[in-house]
Amino acid sequence: MIGQEGKPVPVTNWSLRYESVAPRREGLREALCTLGNGYFATRGAAPEWRADGVHYPGTYIAGCFNRLQPVIAGRTTENESLVNVPNWLCLTFAAGNGPWLGSEGADVLEDCQDLDLCRGVLTRRRLARDNFGHLTRITHRWFVHMGSAHLAALEMTITPQWSGRLRVRSELDGTVTNSGVPRYRELASQHLAPIGTGCPATDSMLLVVETGQSHIGSPKQRGPGCSGTPRG
Repeated sequence: MIGQEGKPVPVTNWSLRYESVAPRREGLREALCTLGNGYFATRGAAPEWRADGVHYPGTYIAGCFNRLQPVIAGRTTENESLVNVPNWLCLTFAAGNGPWLGSEGADVLEDCQDLDLCRGVLTRRRLARDNFGHLTRITHRWFVHMGSAHLAALEMTITPQWSGRLRVRSELDGTVTNSGVPRYRELASQHLAPIGTGCPATDSMLLVVETGQSHIGSPKQRGPGCSGTPRG
């Protein structure tokens, strides 16, 4: 397999691995570490980041298209896109009152991504330090289920090298847009409209959105044993 700059990407024993902090290559790594099951697929983005020009979380459902009619240079145009649906990966932490991982003041010092191509499990191990000097090791593991088309899971293991209070934040982000391709960023990219939110149980949350033109609904539910079942 050939990666960025024409250099070989190591694939050994059904494993694709990256072992460095490389913001310029993050987009390529996200694409190559995408997990999917034929119904939907999710890019291998770091869970704490939103789209920012370096990172681009993206989840796409087969057949989920939407049309927009932006006005460009005084003319109405029409473009149809495979919609980037709500981001279910949002998961981060903070040491005490320090900054959240994924925000200013928290840096990643080590980063190792390992995609198990046989089992379909992506593992990301990192060492982070905040501006208070807290060192923390974080391991994320996630998969998209091949048997249950609407099910995926993300696990975060935190190993602090400090003592004190730990904060964890989990979200479902319905504000995502189709903005991953630079040459299309001047086009309209907001395909989702909010329908509702809720907490079906104390340990789960629900977000429901709908595409603006094609009216395809996309419920996202998070919690132990939860799965969302898009309609339309």
